[in-house]
Amino acid sequence: MKLNFKITTLAVLIAAILASCASDPNIESAKLNLRNADYQGVIDAANRALVENPENADAFFYIGAAHLEMSEDKPVSERRDDLRSARENMVKADELYRAQEITSNEAESAISLLVARWQDEYSQGIGGIDFEAENPPEVLQTAIHHVYNAHAVMPDSTMNLDALSELYFMMDDVDNAINYMEKAIDQADEEDLTRYQRLAFFYQVNEDEAGSLSLLERASVIFPDEIFFIQEQANIYFRAGENEKAMEILEDLIERDPENAQYRLVFGTQIYQEYLNMTDEIAELYDRLFDLNSEFREEARASRPDMAKIGRLETEMDEIQEEITRIDDIRFDIAERAEEQLMIAYELDPNEPNTTYTLGAINENRGLALLDQLNNLFTQDLDNEEYQQRARDFFEAALPFYEKTAELEPEEEDNWLKLFQVYTRLGMAEQAEEAAQKAGL
Repeated sequence: MKLNFKITTLAVLIAAILASCASDPNIESAKLNLRNADYQGVIDAANRALVENPENADAFFYIGAAHLEMSEDKPVSERRDDLRSARENMVKADELYRAQEITSNEAESAISLLVARWQDEYSQGIGGIDFEAENPPEVLQTAIHHVYNAHAVMPDSTMNLDALSELYFMMDDVDNAINYMEKAIDQADEEDLTRYQRLAFFYQVNEDEAGSLSLLERASVIFPDEIFFIQEQANIYFRAGENEKAMEILEDLIERDPENAQYRLVFGTQIYQEYLNMTDEIAELYDRLFDLNSEFREEARASRPDMAKIGRLETEMDEIQEEITRIDDIRFDIAERAEEQLMIAYELDPNEPNTTYTLGAINENRGLALLDQLNNLFTQDLDNEEYQQRARDFFEAALPFYEKTAELEPEEEDNWLKLFQVYTRLGMAEQAEEAAQKAGL
């Protein structure tokens, strides 16, 4: 329909022109050549008119119209030069019509013809794309050519740049996706949050930490209330091992608005992530300790044990146990720091399920860590009863937070699974059974 509008507009224009007289015989020749589809003839006649009068608006108009028509006869990948020439000449014609206060069919049609052609190329570009599914590469490439053509006609439209960015991303060309999204951001009259979020995602996919950090820093200034950009900066520093820098960023966020529960939740959650990282590290140490202990017992039971080897194994096991104890002390301190921030978040907003769930997890995992120490460390100085009681205290502390989470999100089976596990550890059989049913067990 949009393409038909363009053709109809030209047909009406040509008919009106032919019904009128022109004072310039070269322009009259250009009109007739356009009617006869002799587009090079149109250009030649119009250029003769420009030799006589460089400010002849009609001459620029007809050169532009000829290039629009010439592009129609070319493959989609070969239209751009004609479309750029069409735009250049039509814009020049429009400027001269306005400056000379000329009213005519040509004067009224110059820009509308460009708009119609832009609509046609753009709609053909994205019209055949399924943005929710996979598209054949040849379909995507054709769409890219159409959008490039649309951009040649109207380079000021950021819609072209947005479309090119998404099309290239669908082609797995993330570098070009980033390039065109950056251009869209630079060209747009107003800052658009979704563009920055999309670009941040592209950088993440491209594993470009430096580019991502630069963008996030810029975005956090433009959108100071969007904590996503600040949180992602902290994530990058955490991944790089620059924990102190990451913490500084999150602390600055809280200083900006200390009564913001969401900021406290983000800060507490990020601190707690460090606890979980250390938990993974300790799990590896426990695995190594188990293997060494098995090797130690096997050697000790041998008919002629290698005492030197036994000594080396004992030394390595002692070193690992000391390392586990050292890391445990650090991660328990980290858990307390995370809990402090999350408790403030809970006091500010007691109905945020992410806060209550994480508080439950912090306490449960500290209890599990104590049981791990009791079950996996081969030292004789652990007080079994004391460790059991301390673990139970943490499980009891976790319980009300998990119960609150299940109350806030009763449809989430994982919440009931957590409750089932804690009820079971605390010997609350009746409650455990009810939670198991709701967990789908």
